[in-house]
Parts: sequence; structure tokens; C-alpha cells
Amino acid sequence: MSGEPLVAVIGGSGLCQQDVFPVIETVRPTTAYGETSDAIDICTYHDVTGSERTLAFLPRHGGDHTLAPHEVPYRANLAALRSLGVQQIIATCIAGSLRRRVRPGDLVLPDQFVNLTWGRDPDGPAELIHVPMADPYCPRLRTLCAETGAQGGLRTHKRGTVAVIQGPRFSTRAESRWFARQGWSLVNMTQYPECYIAREFGLCYATMAMITDYDVGVGRRRVSFSTDTSVRPVLDIFRRNVAAIKNLLAATAAHLPVDGSCGCNRPLPPEYYKQQEALHTGQVP
Repeated sequence: MSGEPLVAVIGGSGLCQQDVFPVIETVRPTTAYGETSDAIDICTYHDVTGSERTLAFLPRHGGDHTLAPHEVPYRANLAALRSLGVQQIIATCIAGSLRRRVRPGDLVLPDQFVNLTWGRDPDGPAELIHVPMADPYCPRLRTLCAETGAQGGLRTHKRGTVAVIQGPRFSTRAESRWFARQGWSLVNMTQYPECYIAREFGLCYATMAMITDYDVGVGRRRVSFSTDTSVRPVLDIFRRNVAAIKNLLAATAAHLPVDGSCGCNRPLPPEYYKQQEALHTGQVP
């Protein structure tokens, strides 16, 4: 069995607890950025060769879903995963659709985000750095997730732009229509700064976004979690999405490459990451 977990799953809403992977240990590393959302489960899984490997599972909102999107300690979460040896992250989230062709129950693998949040830029490195973010999500991980999603029978969208709103409130109709007019595909509350910090830390990152409903400004008779007097249809889709994402995670993990160094994850000079490694291990020159 592989020792340190090279892979991590960040579970979003609906996946604050997981029963997909057997847990062998629970840890909560100390970070320079405070505590993580919750303890991290170290789990086992088998790859396509039958070899047993380990992965880390961290619930983004805490095990009891107590953290609002703007309260999630994103930098601490990613620093802790990185300290455990993680190189690749598959995240999950729920999202509302801004396009009629993106239906409730669909899987979207975003390739772009638009940040509409505020006050979420936590303290980073002491020196000023400009992290390239032209393509924020790992194309290799996105392709793998799309393949396993399609093989699992999900309507799968290989790309999409996610509008990241502050939350925890939902969009107004005017906001939602504005998002849609920009050509954006889905709306979510947590993709920034999680995706950005993963890139800064040199981690490959992709997210599986499961669509629960149409956002409030999309069509007149569309089911919307934020307006429908009976949310039962949305909750039914939500439950089906949770079951689907669990199956998808198991299938995707089995095909993840052992070497997570695809190149998209470390856009800064090698010296920067050597310095960061020294800081994390306490071996500062």
C-alpha cells in the first residue's frame, strides 16, 4: 500500500460524510493558517492495477456542514492536504445552472471561473507573487472526470464557466439574468479561492459540479431551490446527485495516475516551490 496520500477528495455540500473509501486513520494537521474545516480521513482505495493506495478526504464545510461558504478556511485546508503529501485534488460541489442545456442532475467539469466574492483573499506568502490563472483547472483531471462521468451514464459537460458568488444567500433574478447574459454556465459559492490557492500551492485541482436546479433567472417555469414553494423536486435531485457523485469518485480515483506532476500545477519558478517546501517542513535555510 502506498504510504502518503497523493490524492485528496474535498467533499462539498451533500458529501460532508463519506462512505465510499474505508478509513484507516483520522488526522488534523496544524497549519500556519489555522485549523482545517474538520479532521481529515486517510482512506484506502484500489487503482486499476489492483494496487492498494491511500487518499485524504476533507469535508469543505465541516462534518456537520456548519461552515458557510465565506467561513471555510480554504488556505488552511489546502496547506494541510499539501503537508500530507497530496499532489492532486478532486473536489465536489453543488451548483445551479445558468443555461437551459445544463439540466438538473448533470455533471459539469468547469474550466473557468469568475470571482464575484469579496473578503476571501487570505494572507499568503510574504513576498508578492502573481500566479498565472489563465486555465485554473487541471485539464488532465477534468478529462478523466469527464470520461468516468460519461461512462457512469451521467449527462456530462466537459467545460463550463462558474460564477462564484459570495453566499450564503442565493442570487436575485436580476443577478441571475446578468450571469446568464455573460455566457456563464453555472453558479456556485466555493470555487474561489479554493481553486486559486491550490494552484498557488502547486496542486493539480479539478471539481465535479453536480447541478441541483436552474438558477432563479433561468426560464419562468424552471424548478429553483431559491423560489419554489416546495423544494421536494430539488431535494430529490440533490439526493440522486450525492449517490451519483459517490460512484463517480470511486471510479475516478481508480484511474488517477500515481505521478500528479502534469505541469499545470506549478506555474511559478522551481525556486518558489523549494522555498515553500522548506517553510512547510521547518527547514528554512
